[in-house]
Amino acid sequence: MKKLLIAALGAVLISTASFASHSWSTYHWARTTNSFDLTIVNSTTNDWDIYVAQAVSDWSASTKLNMIEDPNSDDTRTKTRRRCNGPAGQVRICNLAYGQTGWLGIAGISIDTDGHITTGYTKLNDTYFSQSYYNNAEWKQSVTCQELGHNVGLDHQDEDFNNQSLFSCMDYQDPPFEFPNAHDFDQLDTIYGHTDSYNSYDDGGSTGGGGGCNAPPGKGCNKGEAPGNNRDTGWGISLGRRGQSETFMRIDPDGTRHIVHVTWAIGH
Repeated sequence: MKKLLIAALGAVLISTASFASHSWSTYHWARTTNSFDLTIVNSTTNDWDIYVAQAVSDWSASTKLNMIEDPNSDDTRTKTRRRCNGPAGQVRICNLAYGQTGWLGIAGISIDTDGHITTGYTKLNDTYFSQSYYNNAEWKQSVTCQELGHNVGLDHQDEDFNNQSLFSCMDYQDPPFEFPNAHDFDQLDTIYGHTDSYNSYDDGGSTGGGGGCNAPPGKGCNKGEAPGNNRDTGWGISLGRRGQSETFMRIDPDGTRHIVHVTWAIGH
């Protein structure tokens, strides 16, 4: 059995650095065909359904992938949403008041030893979305779009809120932009410009997977706090910080690596 590498990319408030190309390393779903159907398990509450449906529809405009929302994915129990365990070969999206973490959303992916995504998850933090500044359609749609973009191997186009808007949900800007742009689809064409010898995705019915977190709000792997020498976020050791961006790594006894990319809010 292949060991998995778990990676999480958080999208939040502010950072620096730009990307001429915005693939997330070489991470992508393995598939033997030119395009594939990726199941999105929607474990959000009803007030988020409209944003998930829109993002799923928008990313499905790609010629390389088609996101399909699981019509039977109605598990909105608090435990399910807190853990947000990505089913094998699929992506689960959840919302919950995860606490004063410093992030609006996190996208996680599990990577096999060949570098292919095998499962994914997205978390949307209602602790911040319940605040007046973020409690609007623009922020909710933009973050939903961006995190699902990470789940298929995209990074940010730009991380400087002061730059000219690129009119993409993969660009940090305020006010945010809610949808992908042509460069996002061009990048997906590049990422998925080849076929593989096997499929790492599943078109429905799988259970299990990785990348979940069952810690209470604001605790353990759902924790975020102001950086300091003695912080314990549950993400492992810091590999370094640049501006508002920081990467952490934790290694399990079996060698599985958990990598978390965090973009800290101002003041954190």
